[in-house]
Amino acid sequence: KNLVQYLKLGLVQYVSKTAVGNSLQISYTDNTTDSSKTVVKDKWKNWVYQVSTFGSFSGSQNYKQHSLNGNLSADKETENWKINFDASINSDVQTYIQDSTESKFKRKEYYSNLQVAKSINPHWSYGLSASYANSLFSNIQSGFRFRPKLEYSLYPYSKFNTQRIVFQYLVGPVYNKYFDTTVFFKEEEFQIQQSVNIITSFTKPWGSINVGIFYSNYFDDLSKDNLSFNGAVSWRIVKGLNFALWGRYALINDQISLRKGNFTRDELLVRNRELRSSFQYNLGIGFSYRFGSILNNIVNPRFKGLNYSISF
Repeated sequence: KNLVQYLKLGLVQYVSKTAVGNSLQISYTDNTTDSSKTVVKDKWKNWVYQVSTFGSFSGSQNYKQHSLNGNLSADKETENWKINFDASINSDVQTYIQDSTESKFKRKEYYSNLQVAKSINPHWSYGLSASYANSLFSNIQSGFRFRPKLEYSLYPYSKFNTQRIVFQYLVGPVYNKYFDTTVFFKEEEFQIQQSVNIITSFTKPWGSINVGIFYSNYFDDLSKDNLSFNGAVSWRIVKGLNFALWGRYALINDQISLRKGNFTRDELLVRNRELRSSFQYNLGIGFSYRFGSILNNIVNPRFKGLNYSISF
């Protein structure tokens, strides 16, 4: 309602110069005396919840696959506080059939994350991050992380829509209990991990730039570290034509949960087991061009057909 009100005020100067300007009427209502009556109480106390579940099933004479997923999230964001919680369950089973013999490969994962942040002033914030993980792929039966964090924003937080440069530092304990003995001959372990992150983003009339550098290591051995570079650029070349480039490259030396022993060819093909790698990368590039009438804002549902897509 406030947004519409400001749009109306901004349009008055233009409407007054048109043929209907003489018929324009302006009125003023003084609501200062009963402003208390317009206060709306939020029964949810700024909390927003979402629950989702979805699955897929496919198969042929030689192959079957089914997956089930569930997610729960709870978020509260105000001027001074930010609280985000999410939990997810993912299960995937692939079955290969050859000469009446079935080979099954299962992959289950359970994750939950909690983030709490408190504003100190327009440039500083502090908080904590906590997480739980259970992943057969990563050989983690029970993984807990608890890390207090501190963030400094070079620009005031109110400018985040157009320009943002922030520095983050996180440090805290990590406990892992493993399904199998790791390459470091550990069945469980307790570590202290620290992270330093730099995140920048700029939105301009020509497009936007988002770049992040993330570094972490373990105190017991500083060579067990991870350094990743993430970035995305979108560029409005001409009216209607857009170009986007995004990617990530990571140098990995902190795979402390890797299983001891050799992997099988099947595990490699179905990616059912995390393997040693000193790097990871992905890269994407794309163009889009939109043209046609700028006045066509009508939606015609005739002959639309069956539309069963759901966005989670």
